[in-house]
Amino acid sequence: MNKYSNTEINSIIDKMTLDYKVGQLFLLAYPGKDPESIKPLIDKYGISGCYISQDNAETFFEAERTSKKLQEMGSQTPHKIPLLLGVDQEGAWGVLVPESHTGPGNLALGAVADKDEVSRMYEIIGREMLSVGYNALLGPCADVNSDPNSPIIGTRSFGEFPDLVASCVKQAVSGAVETGIITTLKHFPGHGATSGDTHREIPKVDKSLKDLLETDLKPFAAGIRAGADMVMTSHILYPRIDPENPATMSALILKKLLRKQLGFSGVILSDSMNMGAIRKFYDPAESTLLALKAGVDLVMLSEEHYDHSSDYLPKQIASLETVKNAILDGRLSMEEVDEKLFRILSMKLNRMKIKTSPLNKEDLVGFERKESEIALAGFVLVNKGTWPLPKSGKILCVNATPRSSYNSLMNSRGIGPNQDLPAFDSLRVALENNKQFTFLSHEEASNIKTGIYTEASAIVVVTEDYPLPGEDFDKQEQQKLVIRLASQYSDKMIILGLRSSYEITFYPKNVTYLCSYSSRSCSAREAARILSERRNSFNGIAPVSLRV
Repeated sequence: MNKYSNTEINSIIDKMTLDYKVGQLFLLAYPGKDPESIKPLIDKYGISGCYISQDNAETFFEAERTSKKLQEMGSQTPHKIPLLLGVDQEGAWGVLVPESHTGPGNLALGAVADKDEVSRMYEIIGREMLSVGYNALLGPCADVNSDPNSPIIGTRSFGEFPDLVASCVKQAVSGAVETGIITTLKHFPGHGATSGDTHREIPKVDKSLKDLLETDLKPFAAGIRAGADMVMTSHILYPRIDPENPATMSALILKKLLRKQLGFSGVILSDSMNMGAIRKFYDPAESTLLALKAGVDLVMLSEEHYDHSSDYLPKQIASLETVKNAILDGRLSMEEVDEKLFRILSMKLNRMKIKTSPLNKEDLVGFERKESEIALAGFVLVNKGTWPLPKSGKILCVNATPRSSYNSLMNSRGIGPNQDLPAFDSLRVALENNKQFTFLSHEEASNIKTGIYTEASAIVVVTEDYPLPGEDFDKQEQQKLVIRLASQYSDKMIILGLRSSYEITFYPKNVTYLCSYSSRSCSAREAARILSERRNSFNGIAPVSLRV
């Protein structure tokens, strides 16, 4: 990669038309698998790049074709600036699923004793994404998950403890940077202390700056030192720092705290300005201008699952034109714009790879092997109780989750887990040849009174949870069934938590609890191996506080 000097970058900026300057401030999304949808905005404005989801490509082949077409469009603009193609490949959320190797997700990585494995997993993620031309990770999540009820962070976080999360973020960035992919810390200054979801509302975090520096900001500081290229803002209100503006629109948080106090000199990226937190309280186009004035460099508009309107393109153009008009009338100075462009172009021209060579079969086999090893290393036996499983007799394996709860694992915008096979189904497939196990769906288990339960030598009840954008994974019926079974059969019951262990507070203290800290298929398959082998040794360390 040829390095561009400051003089050369400034020369490019000086030659750009106003339309193209404005376009470089936007990371935009488009629906479906035809990149021609976004071509008008690339041609007219030379936009900075695209947010890419599972909706745009489902396989490595489709992804490589998509990124190639997009970069060809970018190469036909006057300055031939390559496009930034950003993806939410961050473990609990993923793209190119199930072909890609997401790993077990950040919370399970936080449970792995050897933190070098975090680096190895993110190196795999970086290599896979760059091999198809996806050159920017919108991750890792640097959020400290201090609120057990967080509906949107959960397993996307490395854990509850600031120093642990900071260590994992450092490793994740280091592993990804090794591949040459762009990395992003999110959601600044922290989304883990909220019980609200910014896809729906503006949550509030009532923490002082001193508290934040001792908790939520530690992982961001660690990620910045490790070389993260971008920091993504959160649409969260921190009233003790800025009582009026959510972080995305707060100069106090972005310019004073992130730039001056934490010393971040890279690109500040907004979370999607289409999210409910923004749309419910601000005019979308005007909010874009407010974010840029507050310190955001690159505005993201990703058309997420709550927006099915066909007029998304005019809305994106409205945001672009609002910024253009603000520059013309002086509300946003050209000096500010050129500073933003310098940071963006410095990253894109001197740090960003367009693509690497395709992976071969041997690479992918090795990735799957390492993914499985890491998933296994994240298991924690929280309550030993009746563990291990008996060697003889029938073992019931009960899905505590109603089938209807899985309806949103795949949403129409391709954002989120993108896991069409629930964790329980992966477990069942992996154990289908083991005749000792009998499987019951939630519906079957709910209708059986005694009989099969009293005859079983052990009952394994499987629980799951998924962080879904804009909605909650319905766990009420799941928890009711677990509580009912635990009240009757706790002496021979094991709860297999293919999720975080926070749920243990709902259940009797004496019930055996084995936790994977993940609902990913790789963790479900390793759970099947643990059950069939009756593994009795676990090296994982709980990344969240436990009540035992």
